[in-house]
Amino acid sequence: MELLKQKLNHLSLKYKILSLIITGILIVFLSGLLTTELVSRSYEKKLYRSIASTLSYSVQEISDELEYFDTIVDSIFSNQTIQNELEDALHTNKRSEKQIHYNKVYSTLCNYFFTFHNDALSYISILQNQSVISTSDSELRKLPENIKEDLLLMARRADGATTVISKYGADYGIFIVKELRRIQNLSLNPLGVLMIRIDMEKLIKSSISSISEYDDTAYFLFDKDTNLIYHDNLLSAEGALKLTQSMKQPYDIIEAENQKLFAVSDMIPIYEWNCICTVSYNSIYQTITLSGRSFFLLMLLATTIVSYCSIRIVLALFRRFDCLIHNMKLFGEGNYTAPVQPQHYPEDEIGLLYQNFDRMVEKIQLLIQENYVNELLKKEAQIKAMESQMDPHFLYNTLDSINWRARMIKSEEISQITTSLGNLLRLSLSKNSQNFTLGQELTLVENYITIQKIRYQKRLEFHCNIPDNLMDILIPKFTIQPLLENAIRYGLEESSDPCFISITQKQTPEDLIIKITNTGSSFEENFMEKLLNEEITPHGFGIGILNIHKRIQMTYGTAYGLNLYTEETEDTYEEYAVAEINIPKIRSTEKC
Repeated sequence: MELLKQKLNHLSLKYKILSLIITGILIVFLSGLLTTELVSRSYEKKLYRSIASTLSYSVQEISDELEYFDTIVDSIFSNQTIQNELEDALHTNKRSEKQIHYNKVYSTLCNYFFTFHNDALSYISILQNQSVISTSDSELRKLPENIKEDLLLMARRADGATTVISKYGADYGIFIVKELRRIQNLSLNPLGVLMIRIDMEKLIKSSISSISEYDDTAYFLFDKDTNLIYHDNLLSAEGALKLTQSMKQPYDIIEAENQKLFAVSDMIPIYEWNCICTVSYNSIYQTITLSGRSFFLLMLLATTIVSYCSIRIVLALFRRFDCLIHNMKLFGEGNYTAPVQPQHYPEDEIGLLYQNFDRMVEKIQLLIQENYVNELLKKEAQIKAMESQMDPHFLYNTLDSINWRARMIKSEEISQITTSLGNLLRLSLSKNSQNFTLGQELTLVENYITIQKIRYQKRLEFHCNIPDNLMDILIPKFTIQPLLENAIRYGLEESSDPCFISITQKQTPEDLIIKITNTGSSFEENFMEKLLNEEITPHGFGIGILNIHKRIQMTYGTAYGLNLYTEETEDTYEEYAVAEINIPKIRSTEKC
């Protein structure tokens, strides 16, 4: 990534703009493809909502129809005529009497069949021993005997409960069976088995006839054990089973028997049957694919045209820039002069650059001529100024002469003053301010204190406790001495009491804090903050404090600087001023 950034930074402006244009075109192109994909998915969701709504309504219709058939079963079960006639037929051995009773039951069943008329209801039958009473004997005979025996067995095992049998649904429809029992006096003696056949194809078609929005809608119905109850002619029974096995979510696009289907599933809660509704996705897929390909080709064509035009325009613009850059290089080599006759450049931004460049060249050439003469005059003035400067060695020699004269007359104090003043001047006038050490600063302080002790005698007491291993730490020049000068000024000049000044230190692994304390004066609270915020107008020493603080921060950063505050002694509660200098422990590389 860093290498790529460097390469981009070194590209010419022309290629940067071209890269930007191409990147923008690619982003638009990819955004178009993404939009197509999103539209396709949005259409799938819309299709799902539409089919799911239809399926939900269909499922509710089927549930209502099945509950309607349950009502018929309950009504037949409780019918007094059927109860009495079946019981009488059961207790007579005469064939003619049995037939009379069965005819009355048949008549009652026919009344039910026509009263509760429904296209999906194939027949209503009651089986008593070997006798059969049915509203449609021909339909009942189509049912194999083994299936009929299985239905009777499941009805008897249900112990009088209504049972819906769906496992033969794919071939013979579903059956509602119930063992009829004598309800008079709660004897619950078996009277026969009620069997109702429901034609699933007619049931489903009647449920969806008025709500389907699609001509190629197909329905598939499975029980809770994934047995096929009903399947549309669109798929075979095997294809329908593969369909339900492929469904991993409420809706999906599934390929079955060389067909691409959009399938949606829903549950019939009363029996836990799974109903799947499908719509052919081939035509939809072809439409979406054709639209996507058309959009892709259109975007590709538009991208190509825009890219070609953009590159031509950028190259045409930068051809003029290249010419201007060439003129600048010639000017830098001293081989270009401004045209004598005014040039007529196009009135655009690049033409304006050409005009201003020619004017700049003309002015620079004029300034070169003028500055050549001025430089000669300046050098002559510098030579004269250097000749008039006083040699600092003359001042050192004069102080040295005073020192020797003081020794000759045995005046020790004058000798000390001149010696210390000479050392102060040497350190002050020294040009070595970039590599100034703590040892040099303390030497300057020592000479300054020597002069002040002669002046104030016993009123001034000074103590310095700095280890020798810290003498090579770098410190800005004149950092400690101005603080001592302030301590003497406010601690001695404005008071007749003695003044005690001390210099101590404390360290961290990275930093050094030099602590300067003096009696006889104090700092007001937040003195430094007030100076920095201009709450106090700096004058005299305030300017010097700001100077020290800013020089430290400019040298080492804002984490360092000067801290001023007042402390009290624990025994006498006497106030004394404290100045802390915080600097990093950077050692000098110069060897003494």
